[in-house]
Amino acid sequence: MIERLRKICLALPEATETFNFGHPFFRFKNKPFCVFHGTADQPAIAFKVMKTEQSIFLEDARFFKTPYMHHNGWVSLHAQGKLDWKEIAELVKASYDLTARPARKRAS
Repeated sequence: MIERLRKICLALPEATETFNFGHPFFRFKNKPFCVFHGTADQPAIAFKVMKTEQSIFLEDARFFKTPYMHHNGWVSLHAQGKLDWKEIAELVKASYDLTARPARKRAS
């Protein structure tokens, strides 16, 4: 599972992977946009979303507030069973865009 997530995340421009707090963090210019966390029997994938949209995700039982990060607009997806990798790729891309957008605006 982490291999598939890694491939999605690292395909994005300037994306890097670090290992923090025992978990893989995928970053754009040192800012995280995706985290693989949880335990071996309860894995999860965290994404940054707009704070105004966080509650919409939390209405879906597959999502929960990302520990220690939810106050910054993060939600996590329970990553068990059959996963919709197209949906995960879209969530990763949206999280990346939300994270990278401010840096890109400053650069232009």
